[in-house]
Amino acid sequence: MSARLEHDQAAALACLQRAIARGRLPHALVFASPGDVGETELAQRLAQFLLCPQPRGPLEPCGTCDDCRQVLRATHPDVHEVRPKGLLRAIKTDDMLELIRQLQATTLAGGAKIGIIHQAETLRKESANRFLKTLEEPPPGTYFILITTRVERLLPTIRSRCQVVRLQPLASDVVRARLTAQYSLAAEDVELVCRVARGRWCRAVQLAGQVEAYRAMVRRMGEVMRSRTDACVQAVELARALAQQSKERRAAFDEQCRQELKARAQEWRDLDAGVRREMLAALEEELKSAFAAAERDEKASIFEALADVWRDVWVVQRSGAGAHVLHQFMLPVIEALARTYSEDEIVRTLSDINLVRGPTVYLNARLDTAIQGLLAHATLPLEPRVPLRGALLASRL
Repeated sequence: MSARLEHDQAAALACLQRAIARGRLPHALVFASPGDVGETELAQRLAQFLLCPQPRGPLEPCGTCDDCRQVLRATHPDVHEVRPKGLLRAIKTDDMLELIRQLQATTLAGGAKIGIIHQAETLRKESANRFLKTLEEPPPGTYFILITTRVERLLPTIRSRCQVVRLQPLASDVVRARLTAQYSLAAEDVELVCRVARGRWCRAVQLAGQVEAYRAMVRRMGEVMRSRTDACVQAVELARALAQQSKERRAAFDEQCRQELKARAQEWRDLDAGVRREMLAALEEELKSAFAAAERDEKASIFEALADVWRDVWVVQRSGAGAHVLHQFMLPVIEALARTYSEDEIVRTLSDINLVRGPTVYLNARLDTAIQGLLAHATLPLEPRVPLRGALLASRL
């Protein structure tokens, strides 16, 4: 087993090894991850162990046999994986039904059968209900590994039938070392990314490529929050700027997609016309699906930044100290905001953000409207505020 996985996820490994040693490994596991902290490697290792003919110990496959090598190459006939697809970045019902069919079939290699579901929180209701029946009465020797960063979004009926294994965020020194090795960042940028990422490597990677843009956005949010008298105007301006950036990214992607499809069409010009059309259609779906995932992550990043600023304000107000503030470069602004807003106002605003960001990120509600509303709504005293939950229900967000 890799030294990195043993170091980063010692608690999760120990949990699984104890269950294996006692002969009580559940047939269904949820790997609840903060995001890119070794969950995929852990799933591969567990699959290797379950299929390896001569493991060295609990969760210690030999790593050299044909089964172990096939698992690593994602070519093992008894390991089946599904991932989100399409513009909505959800696991398609057809893919889930195919997974269920494959797991119900006879094993091809004579051992266990394993289904790995990536981003399991994106299971649609219909496919989740179909999966539930298989989960309740699994075929003999069948194991399920659900990987998710949003365990709370799994259907309770599915979550209750699985054992949740929680993976830990990476230690700050680990994130710092990896950032230093992989990116050319100034020391203060590395520290900012480490603080904001909070041990999530996927978040660290996202921030490392846009540190200055992130700083500028957070500063602008702070300015709006400080302006209680004319916050609505500034909120509109910031929301429009963020929406414009999103439009520019989409326009750039559309052009890139056209160029890629044009190049591939030229490259495949000697193929049968029908085959070429199918290949181009598949490539276009793949490109659009990847962009949709990146776009969703960018939206989620904006809401997380807004929540983190308010979190900093709450921390300073409660503790009176700035040592635990994520955005140290904004400490004077954070301290001023802590004097401006009451604790009830801060808590209410954080609740509003959590309420709004789900529909905006996952249901394609308008980003500019959501951000504008949150920023302006937060600056109002509690009494005049319209209950946001009721407003959202009325607008069917």
